[in-house]
Amino acid sequence: MNLEQYIDSLKQSENENIRALIEIPEKPARFAELPAGIAPEIRAALKERGISKLYSHQREAVERYLAGRDIVVTTPTASGKTLCYLLPIMQAKMQNPKGKHLFMFPTKALAQDQLASYRDYGRSLGQSWNINTFDGDTPEEERRMVRKAGDFILTNPDMLHSGIMPHHSIWKSFFENLETIVIDEMHTYIGVFGSHVANVLRRLNRLLRHYGSNPRYIFCSATIANPTELAEQLAERPFAAVTDSGAPEGKKYFLFYDPPFYEKLQIAESPYKAAARIGAGLIKNEIPTIFFARSRNRVEILTTFLRSRLGETLAHKVRGYRGGFLPLERRQVERALREGQCLGVVSTNALELGIDIGALSAVVSIGYPGRLSSLYQQFGRAGRKKEPALAVLIASPSALDQYLMRNPEFLFAGKGEAAIVNPDNLLIYQDQLKCAAYELRFNEGEKFGSFPVDTFMEHLQNERVIVAKNGTYFWMSETYPAANVSLRSAATDNFVIVDTTETGNEKVIGEIDYFSAPLFIHDEAIYMHAGRHYYVDKLRWDERRAEVTLVKSDYYTDAHEKVHRSILHTDETRETGALKLHWGEVTLRRQAFLYKKIKIETSENLGWGQIRTPEIEMHTQGAWIEIGARALPQIPQNYMSALLTRFAYLLRQLAPLVALCDRRDISVSAAYRDVQFGEHSIIFHDNYPGGVGLSHKLVANHEALFALAAETVAKCNCATGCPSCIGVWDSNVDGEAEIPEDLKTPVRELMDRLLLA
Repeated sequence: MNLEQYIDSLKQSENENIRALIEIPEKPARFAELPAGIAPEIRAALKERGISKLYSHQREAVERYLAGRDIVVTTPTASGKTLCYLLPIMQAKMQNPKGKHLFMFPTKALAQDQLASYRDYGRSLGQSWNINTFDGDTPEEERRMVRKAGDFILTNPDMLHSGIMPHHSIWKSFFENLETIVIDEMHTYIGVFGSHVANVLRRLNRLLRHYGSNPRYIFCSATIANPTELAEQLAERPFAAVTDSGAPEGKKYFLFYDPPFYEKLQIAESPYKAAARIGAGLIKNEIPTIFFARSRNRVEILTTFLRSRLGETLAHKVRGYRGGFLPLERRQVERALREGQCLGVVSTNALELGIDIGALSAVVSIGYPGRLSSLYQQFGRAGRKKEPALAVLIASPSALDQYLMRNPEFLFAGKGEAAIVNPDNLLIYQDQLKCAAYELRFNEGEKFGSFPVDTFMEHLQNERVIVAKNGTYFWMSETYPAANVSLRSAATDNFVIVDTTETGNEKVIGEIDYFSAPLFIHDEAIYMHAGRHYYVDKLRWDERRAEVTLVKSDYYTDAHEKVHRSILHTDETRETGALKLHWGEVTLRRQAFLYKKIKIETSENLGWGQIRTPEIEMHTQGAWIEIGARALPQIPQNYMSALLTRFAYLLRQLAPLVALCDRRDISVSAAYRDVQFGEHSIIFHDNYPGGVGLSHKLVANHEALFALAAETVAKCNCATGCPSCIGVWDSNVDGEAEIPEDLKTPVRELMDRLLLA
């Protein structure tokens, strides 16, 4: 059965649980002629590939570049963005053979994916251009050749930050002749990562001014609401936007599926069981499908569910793909998808980006990923060759997912959320300022970004890394600051996972970041990798190493952590009605303390154990709302803590729709009779060191968040509370708080009072 026949069968068998099926008709291409000045050799190379005309947005991008503009291209997945920059760069290179061009991708995998295509064009043009990647996997002898004679260099922000710019003197020829900087997948440069990258580009522009060059920028992005603003924040210069896509689009079906609820058991089917049921049908009908799961563990669980449903003949056609896999494993999965050896892949958001994985006909996303741009990227992975495609969103019981099941039009109403960066985040800025000072000395009064550097130099002199002499600041330390600054997290140390099953034949099977280690590789954890289960015999914290043994397990482990919050300082306080709003910074102390053993097939709790790992401390931005007594419902005080906790649960679920962020970017909690936060408070904090302003934005827009919460509770069909609104009592969340039979009614009363206040 083909895709559309399978959709018809789903409509018949699963009609009660399909909340919406939206059909988007196919869209024809809008073509434009190649610009007049394009070289005959380039025209011939395009013709070899079946390209005689450009899409309208490609023509617009080429013309703007050739006119000397910095441009940002924001069009849907698979709309030919690569040609928007590669075509004019090839033209520029043929006109000026000495010109150099830098291409930056957020991951090494994306750069490797593009390398073969660029080289293929070079061969078609009869050019001996030196086209290479320059990243952590590049051998030393090849690095010397790239530095000396590289024409097109493909790299990533991390290598530019720590491997190129600190050694800029040996890149002198490249920087002097640099004509273009291409930055692809711009929408990934948000939060802490984006704020660091903005400072990396400040440093790059400073070096380029030193070497007398002023290259043009080309940014490419998935659909976001503010592409021009983000490009200008990152590069600190004006941009022309190309946003009207002329690429064709095949017919798309968007299916919103809410798993069945079993009244007798008072529980909904697991969204991963539902995904396995729907996905197995797709794969049995040879419909290539990609599944997006929310976490590493869920990737492994869904892979297991799918294989068990498909049986021995098809189980090998399903592969997992996620962070923690070694590069060789990821390349093998990518190749298997391209070559048709694999019919299904289960991934985290690692495959949202434009890595070539061949033609897929269906995508199944389990739970809303937290950002519209992320969901658009996921849905865009299917139908890349213009045939009909199916995109399925399977809801979890969370309030956020249930809101989208009731309001599917929300996903199609705009162009995604605004991408947020904060390059002047103090912690990030100071780290990047050190890197800039190491690269080139600063003069008194000189600016780095928004601030004169003099403001910060006294502190750096006290650290004995800077010395001031005759109006100039010189780096004096023997340390190499970029080596100690991670662009992607506060911690530079990853943990390696070592399989010790065979004595004398230890092998590294994966890695995990510093903050995730206590939750996933604590002693006695079940670590799932590529469909196999490993028992963690020993986590050696100081060595950043976990020793694991291959086992057969019918359960996985789910860790819980306690977070203690304290106010670092308060920047602003404002009263409005019965509320007192505060903005400031907070200190978090996080400690994993227990894990549950969860049976894979039934999700039942098989027991628990203690976790003993060190406490992790982080400073970040926070904001909190004190609720005055007149806004509180009249309930016994011994229920008040539980009421606030359930209210915070609801706000946490809905916060991404107001802050326009991933749900993992923000935390919301309750404080009851807290010495610092007050008698009755809701606390918001960013989940990034230093913060990027999300919690501040939420409290500034608290009325919109409260209104959304009130609507969610009012439209939820449950009687006394459920995971789709205020949640249910959980001793790990609510502690020993007394819980009345019905908390939903007082939560509704609280929200009514808050909206009136």
